[in-house]
Amino acid sequence: MRVAFFDRDGTIIVDYPDHEWTGINHPEFIDDSINTLKEVIEKGYKIIIITNQYIINEGYITIDQYHDIIINLKVS
Repeated sequence: MRVAFFDRDGTIIVDYPDHEWTGINHPEFIDDSINTLKEVIEKGYKIIIITNQYIINEGYITIDQYHDIIINLKVS
């Protein structure tokens, strides 16, 4: 199996400054990031998206806010 790893923040969605994450409910996708992921899948790769969410530990967002952000990531 071929696998491609992508970092989420700054690669797939916009990476906002830490203090701005508190008010983010619907992160913006970076231009063409979805097309890139689709192309990688078409080439036979499985995709794993990784993310380091230190902003939870540092109190910028709660774990519930993090889950809401994930739920609100929608591709149209």
